[in-house]
Amino acid sequence: MLNQRLCKPQQNRVRNIRWLALGVGSLFLLTGCFQKEALISAADPTSLVVAEEAVPVVEPKEQVIPLKAGDMYQILVAEMMALKGFEAQAFDIIFKLAYKLRSPDLAKRAFQFSMKTYDAQKIEAATSLWREISPNATTPWRASFLIALRQNDVKKALADWERYRALSKAPLERDLLMVAQKVGASAPSESGLVFMQSLVKKYPDTWASYFSMGLVADGFNQLDVALDALENARKYQTETSESKIHQFLAKLYLQIPPAERGISELERYLKKYPQDWLVQERMARLEVQASRYDAATVRYNLILTAEPNAYTSRLSLALIQIEQKNFTLAEENLLKVKDQKGYSDVVNYYLGLINQEMKNTEKALSYFDRVKLGAYYVDAQLHRSEIYFSKEEPDHAFEILNRIEGKQVKDVLKVHRAKAIFYSALGQSKQAVEAYNEVLALAPNHIGALMNQAMLFYDLKQLGSYVANLKRVIEIDPNEADALNALGYHYAERNENLAEAEALLQRAYQINPESYYILDSMGWLYFQKGQYALAKTYLQKALDIQMDDEVLIHLIRTHWQLGEREQARTLWQKNHKDFLQNETLQGLIKALEKTNLESPTN
Repeated sequence: MLNQRLCKPQQNRVRNIRWLALGVGSLFLLTGCFQKEALISAADPTSLVVAEEAVPVVEPKEQVIPLKAGDMYQILVAEMMALKGFEAQAFDIIFKLAYKLRSPDLAKRAFQFSMKTYDAQKIEAATSLWREISPNATTPWRASFLIALRQNDVKKALADWERYRALSKAPLERDLLMVAQKVGASAPSESGLVFMQSLVKKYPDTWASYFSMGLVADGFNQLDVALDALENARKYQTETSESKIHQFLAKLYLQIPPAERGISELERYLKKYPQDWLVQERMARLEVQASRYDAATVRYNLILTAEPNAYTSRLSLALIQIEQKNFTLAEENLLKVKDQKGYSDVVNYYLGLINQEMKNTEKALSYFDRVKLGAYYVDAQLHRSEIYFSKEEPDHAFEILNRIEGKQVKDVLKVHRAKAIFYSALGQSKQAVEAYNEVLALAPNHIGALMNQAMLFYDLKQLGSYVANLKRVIEIDPNEADALNALGYHYAERNENLAEAEALLQRAYQINPESYYILDSMGWLYFQKGQYALAKTYLQKALDIQMDDEVLIHLIRTHWQLGEREQARTLWQKNHKDFLQNETLQGLIKALEKTNLESPTN
């Protein structure tokens, strides 16, 4: 975790006028207080807080200006007002005195007060005055280039930066990292990025300029820009900066696919520094993204051998084990994390999932009951309702759903969808349709709800609504193959709009040419159009992929229509016993022989 020291304003009682005249007090810089934090940490390896006290700001000594009694009284009043929280009034007093007396110490104190007011005009005025009275002080020049950036004046910001650097005693790298912190926190994204790009051009051989550019770009969610900057930083890395750069790179690779690129780029670094556990952990997450579960498992075990208290890694390992159905090991790892602060809800949720999968329903319910707050609460309640529904206690299941108070739209959607699924399973199609209406009222473009509701409309023989839902899905996503197939097959089945059906099914086929049900739809379309040889080609390919009773019926009818009666009988004889529940298939050959259809029907 970041080691952050709390900073408090000076609260000591005023001792003497001389202390006041010199203006010695807490210095509130643009960060609000002095801080000492790690540049890269395990909690947030790309957070950047420059340890400013590591390089003390040494301002030039200024001549102390004698004060009259009235001036000293005003200073005392200002300081007392500041102690009581009236910084704006304190600023007004000190600023006027500093302007009148041209006192560097009072100008500095006015700047300190201005920072506590959070008033941009006061800060700018104080900065300008301090810079005018003490042109060789670094702090006002640093404030100046940040003020110029906030005003989108990049040219002035660069000029003020140049003046600051001429006066600064800090190493260039430290100042560049400080800039990233300040610009990322206060500048508009456009001017901030242009400013940082200018610094990269000015210091093209310094890793810190690229690193700082990456930090600012990442903060502005310009991830591709950030990644390009960090990959350039790597070209100029030093022994001390190499780990910082790769830790940041690992974070970016996790955010920017493909995962394989990040894996390839980080492998060389980890061979050199195998004990950089932060990069090892992020490499494991990249391997999970790339579905390299075995490699990720090995890596997480390596991390845990070295760092047994790396609880996030242990949790991640458990999730892989759940994915691979290795529930015993997953449970062991989760139990080692369960009592750690901040992990209770997530661990109890996944322990509930494991026991639900293992049919230990009472144990699963006990774990789900322990999930009280946070992102997992709603999902835990949904699983509880699912368990009671599977135990044939639908009233209890609906009671749980009705008690859920979703604070986010996504949670409310989950509840309505669960109700729709339960109503559908109970054969209560009308109630299920209404539940999906609740979903669509909140998310009109929810493709899953539209598709599921369409199937309910089909069962209710509300074919107009069925078609309308499918058309809506295709409007939202023209490449939704299931909707294209469903609408195209609907037209083919009804032997209407066959030209439109062909266009829809051709698009579905191009998207998913190995889908047996799309191939079946294509075959049935050409059957309806009388193109039996072409129909046979698609239907045979569909049956080769999946032995399905509807595909089987379509192919037998196609053989029959082509005059291939023995092939039809053989195909039926070989497979009809696998689908005893399909009455149409069981009586198909007799029906064909009896009717001796020249043009088969559905």
